[in-house]
Amino acid sequence: MKRRLGEWIGAALLAAAVPATAVAAPAADSAALCPRLGWSEFLPSFLKPKAAFPTEDTPIGAVDCQFHQWSWEAFVWATALDARGAPRFLGLPTIGDLSAGRSAAGPRTLTLATRGLHGHNGAIEGTGAIVEADGNMLVAANGYPVYASVHMNDSYFATVRRNRVATGDYQRNPDSDYFDVGAAVFKATWLRLEPGQAPPDGAFVTKAQVPVLTTFLTADNTLYATPDGTTVTVDVALVGLHVVGQTVNHPEFLWATFEHKDNSPRFRDGSFDPTSTASDPRSYTLYRGGTPFDQTNQPSTQTTASSTASPLSAPSTTITTTLAATPTFTFDPETQKFSPASNAVLANRTGGETFSPDGPANIDKINTAAHTLLNQQPPAQRRFANYDLIGTVWMQPGAFGLTSNQSNAVGSVNLANVTAETFVQNFTGTTTPSTVGNCFSCHNATTFQDVAPMPNLKARRIAISHVTAAGSLYAVPNLLSVNPPPAPTP
Repeated sequence: MKRRLGEWIGAALLAAAVPATAVAAPAADSAALCPRLGWSEFLPSFLKPKAAFPTEDTPIGAVDCQFHQWSWEAFVWATALDARGAPRFLGLPTIGDLSAGRSAAGPRTLTLATRGLHGHNGAIEGTGAIVEADGNMLVAANGYPVYASVHMNDSYFATVRRNRVATGDYQRNPDSDYFDVGAAVFKATWLRLEPGQAPPDGAFVTKAQVPVLTTFLTADNTLYATPDGTTVTVDVALVGLHVVGQTVNHPEFLWATFEHKDNSPRFRDGSFDPTSTASDPRSYTLYRGGTPFDQTNQPSTQTTASSTASPLSAPSTTITTTLAATPTFTFDPETQKFSPASNAVLANRTGGETFSPDGPANIDKINTAAHTLLNQQPPAQRRFANYDLIGTVWMQPGAFGLTSNQSNAVGSVNLANVTAETFVQNFTGTTTPSTVGNCFSCHNATTFQDVAPMPNLKARRIAISHVTAAGSLYAVPNLLSVNPPPAPTP
């Protein structure tokens, strides 16, 4: 009874601190009241087995602190450990369940297999990927790629399943067939560990089936690495987690991202210089100490231009420019490793939070409060105090529609996760709407337009979810052009 009463008091204090009719507080008040009164004490309630996913944090007039508090609530809900010691999100349906017809949440093996039907010999659809959404790969220091997986709660899964591109339902259904409040999706990123390798300090570690990679040569003499449809079981460590959920007044979803504390160097918003030869002496999970910053975040393919011209003495001069895409990585099928390893940095430490002048400070305060509460939990649950909220991005009520995109975003308008959006970060840190880069740059109603050679599909709000493309040629190809390994020395 005392425990229930304490939770009720915490909820009441939170509601009192954030009235439904609240308007944006002045900057000083925003900083002074963040986290909101009673929030920290109530946060552990989301660890309960039957806790509801949070949806009520965003009344009209909500200030930035409330959005970032929601992000931590969603993270705690997703990482609450069950009796087997598995985080809640690992028991949710995955992309692979769409074709299997299974929707019930429950125990399952984490399978980081191919994401799209673009693998060698038609490798089957799975839950994860070896490349990021922009087609580049992040390679860890041990030579293995950083993997991704997608997990949906039942509400999100059911809506996606009845609106898939592969079945034609996306094309047939009206725009009114859309997600409900409470729908949520989680994208995790994973570091594959060598046998006996220590994980990043305090990271959550689990077993996963990861794809065995193979290579094939195309007719135009390009060598690709891609999953072959088989897997091997290894240890993986959680290095990043997107938490995305629809709350009241926000059909565009709130988009937040968390990273392990030791992933990489992080720069104050807008301060990173990608041309700098300076470096950080410390080594991180995804950055080798001493690497010049102008050598970080290098894409998987380097594009070079060569020009030829006729002699200037000729009556007319013709210049021909040829663009050549040269793979960055060498892949060895025997070891299953790529080289060289990537070096990555996070260009905007709080995602360019501009909703209030105190935005970055508020995120820091909320992180500190959440870490304090999690550090009071049992040891297994306590490890999630080693993850930080980078930021949250959303749109103002009424702004989401068939033409909205990243320019309509507010909050952390340059939000990126160094493990998932490594190569598409806004390195300049600009915050004018026409120049920002965030989740809505790719996740919007026009996702399946301008996708030549595929025909354009109609704009629909549900295209904000790329999962609707699973199993179709509109999914991101899950392969990478590579250099062959060096010939063995005689």
